[in-house]
Amino acid sequence: MLSGWYIALARSHTHRADALSTGQDPGGASHGGSDATGLDTALLDQMPEAVVVCSLDALCVHVNPSLERHLGQPREELLGRRLWALHPEWTEPSFQERFLQVARTGEAAEFECHTASQDRWFVKRLFRVHERVFLFARDITAEKKQEATLRALYDEMRRAQRHAAFLAQASEVLASSLEHDLILQRMAHLAVPILADACAVDLPMPDGQVRRAAVAFSKQALAASAQDFQARYPIRLEDAAGIGKVLRTGVTEFTPDFPAMLAAAQGGDPAYQRAVEALGISAYIIVPLVSRGRVLGALTLLNSESRRRYTEADVRLAEDLARRAATSLDNGRLYTEAQEAVRARDSFLSVASHELNTPLTSLMLNIQALRRDMEPRASGGPTSPEALSTKVVAVQRQVARLSSLVRELLDVSRITAGRLRLEREDLDLAALTREVVPRFTEDLARAGCVLRLDAGSAATGHWDRLRLEQVLQNLLSNAIKYGRGRPIEVRVGADASRAWLSVKDQGVGIPPEGRARLFQRFERLASERHYGGLGLGLWIVKQIVDAMEGRIVVESVPGQGSTFTVELPRQPG
Repeated sequence: MLSGWYIALARSHTHRADALSTGQDPGGASHGGSDATGLDTALLDQMPEAVVVCSLDALCVHVNPSLERHLGQPREELLGRRLWALHPEWTEPSFQERFLQVARTGEAAEFECHTASQDRWFVKRLFRVHERVFLFARDITAEKKQEATLRALYDEMRRAQRHAAFLAQASEVLASSLEHDLILQRMAHLAVPILADACAVDLPMPDGQVRRAAVAFSKQALAASAQDFQARYPIRLEDAAGIGKVLRTGVTEFTPDFPAMLAAAQGGDPAYQRAVEALGISAYIIVPLVSRGRVLGALTLLNSESRRRYTEADVRLAEDLARRAATSLDNGRLYTEAQEAVRARDSFLSVASHELNTPLTSLMLNIQALRRDMEPRASGGPTSPEALSTKVVAVQRQVARLSSLVRELLDVSRITAGRLRLEREDLDLAALTREVVPRFTEDLARAGCVLRLDAGSAATGHWDRLRLEQVLQNLLSNAIKYGRGRPIEVRVGADASRAWLSVKDQGVGIPPEGRARLFQRFERLASERHYGGLGLGLWIVKQIVDAMEGRIVVESVPGQGSTFTVELPRQPG
């Protein structure tokens, strides 16, 4: 062994010193490699290792040039001094105890030590041979650095393997369902406790609120405190930090030492800070769930009881997990939308078939009756003109109804394909309204509605006449349908920059939960058994108003009616 070589070397030098002291050395006093103590120092001085030879009471007898360079002092200043006075690292009690034990027992000692001031590592060996103790110090800094590098590479490889295995498992979980909340709940439970003591997924809602879709905790006590905190301090999209900020900006937030950050924060609500401290969070990572440039949610990983330390590698893992979750969410959303589109299509085809069949059936019956009335009768007398006229009016009404339904279907095709073109001209909205309203006299009479029109003042602008007629017709038809038996008010007005048209009924009204769906395609808020239509009228109105750079406002109280107000700029922007 290498240590045996050091012992043999020390013994050979000691034997040389003993021979010199008894006069038995062949070279005698003329030996050029010995010092005043009789040590043969030639080989020691050539060694790259730092070497010091001491008496049993730790007085330096010899130091080689390597030690001189290491200590930065000449040999003359080192000889005769006690060993632990030469270097600060040797003043430690543990080193002194090792030296004295070797001096006392003669058992060799080998150990590593670190020089913090120079960031260097050494292997030190202590040997006792006769009445001297040899200290060999070999610099192993390069070996230690290489070892640290290899260890870091190994740790990184192991971490990468663990992360890859985790992401593979996560991908299986995320692909196991297309239901949003079920996907997220499975992912949250997968992350605890592998990545965190608590995991939550929060989603931004269309109304500006934030919904917690999934949550998992390592311990129930942590769950109770977190739920209490969220109830007291709900997440808001306008928050300056935390989940709200990540949902708003789509940028990861990483805090490896949360208590230190909290302590450094100045000001704020003391009660809030105490509530945060009570959670016991040590670190957190919040990453956005982004798909196709859209923030779908935020994934939060919290450390509390485990006190593990998050690193940038953990942030990258969380972001990889979030990307997979976002893709899965997006796929689930697309699947849900496709299913809803299929259901909407089937519902529309059913409604369209019914709506088209109703006037067709009535039309056929009226035409058959007209034909019978026009045929010669055995009894002689021709059918009265009044009876024929009534049936002709009914036929005209059913043809108009069919034309309106077909026109709505064509408008859907044009608008969806982006082919809604406007033929603008200068016109008076009030005059147009006074022209269109009389067309609904018969419909108003059948529905038992009295219409009050306020359109005396001119409201001029640059608009599409046919499309504005369509807007007014759809709004009036809607008011007659849902306000049957009650009065309807139509008002037209204007100021310097805009004109407006409002249609008010006193019918069934619109429930609050139906407002968001009011202008959607094929949407029908009332039962089709009581109210006909394709569910396209208000959607078409919204598309036309948007194309004219205007807006439509709805005010409604369930059971008290609705007011639809269309506002249009008098000149295009």
